[in-house]
Amino acid sequence: MKNFLIAFSVVLLFGACNAQAPISRENACWFLFDQTYHPTSFLFVAVQSPGSFAYVTTYGDGKQAARHVVVAPNNGTGVEDNIIRNAPEINLRYDLGVSNDIGLIIGCTNFDGPRAYDGSCPNCETPRPMSWGKKSPQQVTCGRCNRTYSLDTGNILEGEDGKTLLRYNCAYDGMTVRAWN
Repeated sequence: MKNFLIAFSVVLLFGACNAQAPISRENACWFLFDQTYHPTSFLFVAVQSPGSFAYVTTYGDGKQAARHVVVAPNNGTGVEDNIIRNAPEINLRYDLGVSNDIGLIIGCTNFDGPRAYDGSCPNCETPRPMSWGKKSPQQVTCGRCNRTYSLDTGNILEGEDGKTLLRYNCAYDGMTVRAWN
């Protein structure tokens, strides 16, 4: 009986791990943000606080025009514009999925730690940013197709069936937030 329970637990464990949305390879994703240079950023609060998420976008090329990393949290506290001025970050490549203008949604799920999603609706042909959900800040809604997605799972909560949110690897090591595929 004991062996059966151990085997059953292993099956359940591997089944639960495989239930996660796969990491998207459709668009390049590479983002790194260092707390050493941006100690008060909303992004570091988001990756450490279950249920907190932030839209992250970037503009400027870092050469002709200063690069900016813009962070807009789902708690409505405002938008911050981080100007990249330090040598280690100036030369970083930023590929934020479908579009740097639309960006990524990065935060902490209630059940599975740090998570990064593409900020563009995966079911609409033309890239368009989604907005924070009206019923919960842990949801995003596409204004074009009217689908609402859970930021805990990436699944569609309301609207027609379709693809889940495009998910990327995400990690926070106590000093840097990274998203990649």
